[in-house]
Amino acid sequence: MSTLRTLDYGHLATGTASQRKRFIQELVAGLGEAGFVKLVNHGFDDHKLSDVFNWVSPASSLLTWKHPMSLPVLSVQSKTFFGQPLEAKNSISSPAGLRPRRGYTGVSVETSSNADPDVSKRGLLRDAKEHFDQGSENDREYANQWLTVQGLTGFRPFMVAFYKQCEVVNLTLIQAVEAGFGLEAGCLVARCIPNNTDLRITHYPALSVEAVRTGGMTRIAPHTDFGVITLLFQDSTGGLEIEDRTRPGVYHPLPPTNTREMIVNVGDTLQRWTNGRLFSGRHRVTVPESLGDDAEELPERYSVAYLGKAQRHASVGPVASFVSVDNPAKYNDLNAQEYLNMRAQLVSSVGN
Repeated sequence: MSTLRTLDYGHLATGTASQRKRFIQELVAGLGEAGFVKLVNHGFDDHKLSDVFNWVSPASSLLTWKHPMSLPVLSVQSKTFFGQPLEAKNSISSPAGLRPRRGYTGVSVETSSNADPDVSKRGLLRDAKEHFDQGSENDREYANQWLTVQGLTGFRPFMVAFYKQCEVVNLTLIQAVEAGFGLEAGCLVARCIPNNTDLRITHYPALSVEAVRTGGMTRIAPHTDFGVITLLFQDSTGGLEIEDRTRPGVYHPLPPTNTREMIVNVGDTLQRWTNGRLFSGRHRVTVPESLGDDAEELPERYSVAYLGKAQRHASVGPVASFVSVDNPAKYNDLNAQEYLNMRAQLVSSVGN
């Protein structure tokens, strides 16, 4: 698989007409090739990214980025959400049932392998991760849950602002996809308003390498995201791998190049809307390629993901422009909430 395309988001947001046109062409081509692209100059500066990982990682964790080409070093020592006692985090546990995640989800509550298209592989791998999910502050149906402990007083306003900034980038990229396919302006964006998206911060605890290599446990099993597009920031630990489109089952490492990098991937909903013109990017998190053969433990890993979704009542069936006599609809027509419930029910269950 060739290297992922790296695009300058500034060309889309504030560039000239020719820069914008070129960006749109590259975006659609890149997503079509691999299901993933990388973005730089996306508006999240070093200070903002340092702050978000500051809120994510506990006091005992020192995340230090050192680029071999002598880029600036970003060191973060923090004390925040995942450093809180388990009892405190459990006080805002995400409610069970078919609903969006809101609040804290403990280690191995979700089992991504349960959604594997290969039924024989379902439930074979447990996910060793914990995460916190928030939605829009304007969502009155599924309200956010926030910790109110000392030391986290700035967490809520920061994360709300970060969510809003991600929302702008998300919708701007969806507009670019509309333009890239020659669709009516706003036809996909309208399916994403009001916002039904989750912002997820994830902690992958330190884990025995043997537990991963002998099976039964992993950081997150191979999966695709349910939504439209995902915006991802990761720390310097590594371990993210993406499936080769031309060789199913073959995965390639996607190590962090620098802390400023945003990874964008297609989700299942966008695959359905485009009737398979774009395919959701299958990926996993496992033992980093950079880890030595004699290593016994995976270090902690942190990520921040804006999991862009369609609004609950929007159709996730193919858009009419992608359907023809020669290319009939590949997916049934149901609304986003029905589809997400169907997928979430698998992931949230334990075993097969």
